[in-house]
Amino acid sequence: MKQSPVQIQYDIRPEGAVLLHMQGRAAEVRIPEVIGGVPVVAVGERAFAVAEEFPVAQPSEERQGELHFTTDSLSPAGEGQALRRLYLPDTVKTIGAYAFAGCSAMERLHLPKGLTALSAHLLDGCTALEQVVLPAGICQIGEYAFHNCRSLQALQLPAGVERIGRYAFYNCRKLEKINIPSAAKDLSTGLFLNCDALREIGFGQCRHISDLIAVLNHELHLTIDFPAENGEIRQAKLVIPDFQYEYIEDTPARQFHQVNYGTGHIFRQCIGNSEIDFRRYDEIFYLTRREDTAVTVLLLAMSRLEYPYKLEEHRQEMYLDYIRSHFIWAAEYFMNQNEAEKIRLFAQWGLLTAQTLPPLLELAQKKGQTAILSFLMDYQHKHFGAGKQKKTFDL
Repeated sequence: MKQSPVQIQYDIRPEGAVLLHMQGRAAEVRIPEVIGGVPVVAVGERAFAVAEEFPVAQPSEERQGELHFTTDSLSPAGEGQALRRLYLPDTVKTIGAYAFAGCSAMERLHLPKGLTALSAHLLDGCTALEQVVLPAGICQIGEYAFHNCRSLQALQLPAGVERIGRYAFYNCRKLEKINIPSAAKDLSTGLFLNCDALREIGFGQCRHISDLIAVLNHELHLTIDFPAENGEIRQAKLVIPDFQYEYIEDTPARQFHQVNYGTGHIFRQCIGNSEIDFRRYDEIFYLTRREDTAVTVLLLAMSRLEYPYKLEEHRQEMYLDYIRSHFIWAAEYFMNQNEAEKIRLFAQWGLLTAQTLPPLLELAQKKGQTAILSFLMDYQHKHFGAGKQKKTFDL
C-alpha cells in the first residue's frame, strides 16, 4: 500500500536543528534525534499545527508516513491522514507556541524529558487527547496551553510547576482530576472555566483555592496539604457540595437578586485563598444532611474522618454517629464501589460490633465480596469469638 509522504522543513542553527513546518499528514510520526548530522533541539511555532485536520482513518487503512526532511521551500503534499501519534526525541529542549494547535485527532503525544515549559496554546484544539505525561522538569504552563482539550480526563502537574497562564485548561470539559503543586505561586485567571467534569483537585498547599474553585458550582473533592510542626505533611480532604442558582426579578424595585439552591455556596464560604475555616465547615454539617444527596453526605463525613485535620473530638463523634445510623447502607455503597479499604476503616473506628457484624457478613456474602467477607470473618473470630465471651454458670 502506498505510504503518505510527510515533509518536515527544518533550519540548522548553532544549537542544533529546529523543526519549522510539517507538510502532509500521517497517522504516526516519529522524529529522529539527529537530522542532517545535528541533534533536533527545538520545535518551532505552529510546526505541526493545522487549520483543519484530515478525517481519522480506519485501523486497517492506517499507515505510517514516510518522512522527508528538507531545508527547501515545500510543494503541496499529496494525500494524507489525521495525525494520531507523535513522538518527539528527548533531544528537544523547547517547543514553540501553537506547535500542535488544531491536531484534533492526536491521541498520543510523547513530550521530551528535558522540556521545561509548555508554551502558549501548545495543545489548543487537541480534542482527542485523553492523557499526556508531562516531563518532570516543567516549571511553566503558558496561557491556553490545554484549551479545548475536550477529551483530557486527568492531568498530573509536576512538582516544580511555578506558573500557570490564564485560561490554561479552558474548555477541558471531561477533565476530572488535576493537582496544583505547592511550588505554584503565579496562577492566572480562568484556569478552570468550563471544566464541567472537574471533581478532584489536589493542592500542594493552601493557596489560591477560593479563586480557582469560584467558577465551579458542581460537587468538588479537595485534597489540601498542610505542613506540620515536625516538618511532615498532613492532609485534609473536603467534600464541597454542589449548588445551583438563578436570578429572580423583583418587579417593583426593578432589580434582580440571586437565589441559590443546595448548600455548596455556604460550604464555599469556608474556603479561603490561604486558610480554611474547619470549625465552620464541620458546624454546618446539619445543612448538608438536610438538603444534599445521601452519597454526598456520606462522602463528606468519611473524608473528614479519614483525614481528620483540625477535627474537634465532638465533631468527630458527630460524623461517626451519622455513619452508625446509616451503617448497612454505607457499607453497601462502598462494596458497590469496590472500596474494601472503607470497610477496614469502619473496623478501625470501632463501628464493627456484635450487632452490626452479622448483617454485614450477610451483605458481603450476598454480593460475592470474598475479600471483605474474609476480613469480616477474621475480625469476628478475633473480637467476638467464643474465647472473647464472658463465661457464666448457675449456682
